[in-house]
Amino acid sequence: MTESIDDAVAPSVAATGAVSPRKVFWATWFGWMLDGFDSSMYGYILVSALSELLPASGIEPSKANIGIYGGLLFSIFMLGWACSMIWGWAADRYGRVRIMCWTVLVYSLFTALCGLATEIVMFALFRFVAGFGIGGEWAAGTPLLQESVPENTRVRLAGWLHTATPTGLFLAAAVTLVIGSTLGWRGMFLLGILPALLIAYLRSNIPEPESSASRERPSVSALFAGDQARTTWAAALMMACIIFGLWSSNFWAPTVISTKLVAAGATPAHAQEMGAVAGLITNVGTLIGCLLVPWLTNWLGSRRRTAVLFFIGGLISVVVCYEVAIEWLDSLVLFMALLPVLGFFTNGVFGLFTIWLPEMFPSGLRGSGSGFAFSMGRVLGAAGPTLIGALAARTGSFPLAISMLSLIYLIGLPLIRLAPETAGKPLAK
Repeated sequence: MTESIDDAVAPSVAATGAVSPRKVFWATWFGWMLDGFDSSMYGYILVSALSELLPASGIEPSKANIGIYGGLLFSIFMLGWACSMIWGWAADRYGRVRIMCWTVLVYSLFTALCGLATEIVMFALFRFVAGFGIGGEWAAGTPLLQESVPENTRVRLAGWLHTATPTGLFLAAAVTLVIGSTLGWRGMFLLGILPALLIAYLRSNIPEPESSASRERPSVSALFAGDQARTTWAAALMMACIIFGLWSSNFWAPTVISTKLVAAGATPAHAQEMGAVAGLITNVGTLIGCLLVPWLTNWLGSRRRTAVLFFIGGLISVVVCYEVAIEWLDSLVLFMALLPVLGFFTNGVFGLFTIWLPEMFPSGLRGSGSGFAFSMGRVLGAAGPTLIGALAARTGSFPLAISMLSLIYLIGLPLIRLAPETAGKPLAK
């Protein structure tokens, strides 16, 4: 992949003083990769963290309570992510690079602080602010990349940008497997301070896109006026569907495996390790999906048709993995074998929207529009994890609850038609 990316970004921006597109790609890629690492650690150490924090807060760490509070904390994290829409506006006003640095500082600091939490409310607060920072990095970094690279490689690089997420998930799973038991859940969160090291590189090596100086800065209200309003709401609602689907499906795989193994008599340490293995397997499919998205959009000739493919595939893969493999056949082996397919559709779809979302908005509203759509999608999608926890507590089955909520992909299909088709068009100025 490295050689392909280097080939794709080899042409430098023509203007004097412009930074190499290669540097811009890797800077934004590493920022998003570290986002993925920070945000995914929780799924691997959920049981360990809540087993300590719940009793410290006077709450029994039962299976039902871990499900309920685990889902609630997922939702709190996502609500913090949702509130990050202000970062997109700030990136349009004050610069992509400057705001990207601030977002990295916020999410790295508060992820590390999670490792110092002494009870559940403190932990929830730190998770909220960490989510606030993580959501903003995308709103600043994605427009930065799209506006800084040549048009003939823009789509390919934008699609490849989302390979950073599964790479971050790989890294989190690998760290959990190798040193997770040594560090403990607190030590894992303390590693979250490491992304702050990226700030110095960004400030010294990456300039603002050249279009920034001449960019018009219309009011944010323009997002909700005329034809642009339809685009803005279609984008936000589509994002809500895929975020709801993602956080209600494959991010629960480690928890489903851990609880099932513990119930069968496995040690918590072994259950945690197998949950991390599940994360690695799932992310193989996600990585493949992200690498193939630029090719798929070109082959299908349409952003809309590509979205339909992922939405239908997301529904089918969730039901087959959870309802068929786990609930009906009670087969962890089959479940884990199917996880790459689940990752391909439910997480690989974000590679499409890394391309498509910035194309829906003009330059002066690109950060605000993309950030609003992604963040509002999280507001609406944040109900997913809480509903999973509540349904699992009521039905006694995580797989059944997850399968029921996968119907969100059907709701999303009509929304695809409302979004503009941007295939074959240059990035709007």
